Amino acid sequence: MNLTTEVLASLAVLVIGVYLIQKLRSDIKLISIFKQYPIPSTIKPGGVIDLDKLKIFIQNFSYRIEKRGDVKLESSGDVVKVESGDGELVIYLEAWGQLDYYKVARIVKVVS
Repeated sequence: MNLTTEVLASLAVLVIGVYLIQKLRSDIKLISIFKQYPIPSTIKPGGVIDLDKLKIFIQNFSYRIEKRGDVKLESSGDVVKVESGDGELVIYLEAWGQLDYYKVARIVKVVS
């Protein structure tokens, strides 16, 4: 009787562990997509940052742009165009994973 209980308990722990590892792998993949998405590190006025293609990989993401310095932006949908100015843009990419809410910050320098 004790052996059966131990086997069932070990099997339950194994199933929960495999389930959590699968969810963790999914979240690691989400973070790696955010970090590897091709956002330029520097951009000139008139340049475009296209976040629309990110929806191919992650459907439920959102983003927020914080301006540092004298930067003017024009945004239409998920495409951001730098009008003029010098400074930095901090792009926060955010999404819910399987286990938690993740936010990755990417910095783009605007140079004339």
